[in-house]
Amino acid sequence: MIGKVRRVLGGKVLAAAFVLVLSACSATGGHDVHGGKQEGAAVSYTLGAEADIRALYPDASWLPQPYAAQYPDLAATVAEFTRQSLLRDGVSNAEVAVDFQGEGDARTVRVRITPVTATSLRYAEVHPRFLDAAHAQQALKGVAACKGKAGCWDPAPVSGEPWVPFLPLGLPMVNQETVLFLDYPPVPALTGKDYLNNFTMCRWGRVMGAAGADNVLSYETIVDSRPIAAAGSGQDAYLPDPLAYFDDISGAAGNYITPMLSLLAAGDATRVVRPVAVFGTAARNAWARIAGQPQVGVLDVGSADLGGQAGTVPWIATNHPDVTSYNCCPGDPDKRCGTSHVLLTDESKDFIAACWLITMAETPGMTPDAARKACSTRWSAPATAADRQSLCVQAKLDNNNPAAVCASYEEAWNYCSAHAANACATYDCKYDPAAVTSALPPPGQRPAGWNNTCNSYRE
Repeated sequence: MIGKVRRVLGGKVLAAAFVLVLSACSATGGHDVHGGKQEGAAVSYTLGAEADIRALYPDASWLPQPYAAQYPDLAATVAEFTRQSLLRDGVSNAEVAVDFQGEGDARTVRVRITPVTATSLRYAEVHPRFLDAAHAQQALKGVAACKGKAGCWDPAPVSGEPWVPFLPLGLPMVNQETVLFLDYPPVPALTGKDYLNNFTMCRWGRVMGAAGADNVLSYETIVDSRPIAAAGSGQDAYLPDPLAYFDDISGAAGNYITPMLSLLAAGDATRVVRPVAVFGTAARNAWARIAGQPQVGVLDVGSADLGGQAGTVPWIATNHPDVTSYNCCPGDPDKRCGTSHVLLTDESKDFIAACWLITMAETPGMTPDAARKACSTRWSAPATAADRQSLCVQAKLDNNNPAAVCASYEEAWNYCSAHAANACATYDCKYDPAAVTSALPPPGQRPAGWNNTCNSYRE
């Protein structure tokens, strides 16, 4: 997921056993096909063999000591991540129960979801496939191959943050609008028990909202090129080559990336294939080889044949979501800025990429290039006051100069309104209240994510 971020086995596969109970049960309860009591309607399915599932979810049985105490109960862990996924897929009142069926090596993990909805019904198909031998288990094969090669696994450990396999759990699996291809998940995603619990995804969700996405969660399904939780800064150079270990069709390592991207980008009865966004240098380099391109630059677009469930998917490449927050305004002398003074340029690129994702999701028949041209026209030099204000507000929340960054959406709005939507009018967040020309919009008219500046991750 992230190259730099601020403080952020094969096995047997069991076919999913799926039962839907629609009729109301009597007061004494009814029996489902597993023989257990059930009250009300539920979706019940077998996730897989317990040994396989325990290896795929963070669990005290194998996690390094710094993390083990946070994941003491496999059933609770599976239930919580599944509940997160359902919530982000739009099932706001989901209840998830997880138990074990059978004995010994034949013991399996069963998931039961209420209420019954079109989305929860599809979990019985998608959730087991996500974790099967052709998808998530391939990531573990890549990890095993790295551990089997001298100097490959965690060669430059950070104290208290050892590497650990970590899949994109708890994210939308059914109703996602797009798929994001990033580098690797930072340790806070693991320790926070939430894959989106880090600066990278907090900040990108805020950009998606500012660019016009009503539900940013539906744009946050992730595949990382290296499914390894590691320290958020300075580890990308040490992590194993993504294609050698996680996209290897020879069988010597794991064939994870392309099959998982294809699974999550695949269309269904209600939508065509989902577009893919590629973030950051490491992911762009891997994507170039996957897409058969000599290289892939920022705001390049195209179509790539992933095969499998998705076939050909549209894609855009862009900066890592953190890049803008490491930038300052032109000429800012603050020592934190270093030589990075392209805040406004990089902010515009982020909005173009976010706009592209929204456009391709909402207008799937549009070509990748046409969507890019439309979004570039809109966000390179915004013609409307509203768009100029949106860009300015986001820039005032991202600036790397602590004196120039605004502490809240309200402060950023007022600053931009008082300075004609020029985020670089000064090297601070000061403004004359008498110069504010447009009133703060009421909360219901603000962009999704407006109330989270993500600044807590930057401290």
